[in-house]
Amino acid sequence: MDNSALWVAVLTAATAVVASWVTNRGNAQAARIQAQAAAQAAHIAREREARRATQLDFIEQANEMGILYLRIPKYFEVENQEARAASLTELRDQLRDSYRPFLRSLAVVSLECHPEPIAAAKAVHAASGEAYGCLIVVERDIREAENFRRALDAYLDSVDSFIEVARQAERET
Repeated sequence: MDNSALWVAVLTAATAVVASWVTNRGNAQAARIQAQAAAQAAHIAREREARRATQLDFIEQANEMGILYLRIPKYFEVENQEARAASLTELRDQLRDSYRPFLRSLAVVSLECHPEPIAAAKAVHAASGEAYGCLIVVERDIREAENFRRALDAYLDSVDSFIEVARQAERET
């Protein structure tokens, strides 16, 4: 074998080694980028699922309170003042008991969600406080029943608004 053939063989071997090294390095970098993208996508999916679960829990708590609030107006028609007062007091106590999980879910919404759903959840909280305050007034004076009905409608509307705001926020992310 002459010198030129030896040089060609050495150059070819060196080129193959360098090409292999460059290819491996490129493959490793591509794999690293792909792994980072997959991890980021998984993180985003976990965050979205956490927000969704948080919002669903808040909706559940708000609906449970709404069910209790919706039971109240039928007692406005009870003629016996003592029976009406006892029924309203019982429902008010049930509302108070459901308030702790409602507040917990509101706190989690405040930690996990975007600003728009947080503001909508705070509006549900405010509307709930207004309805509860009206209930206390109605227990003393049944003539205030219409104010409670308006407060109840505002509460139910605020829950619907929260649902819509949460839906929009999830579509945008």
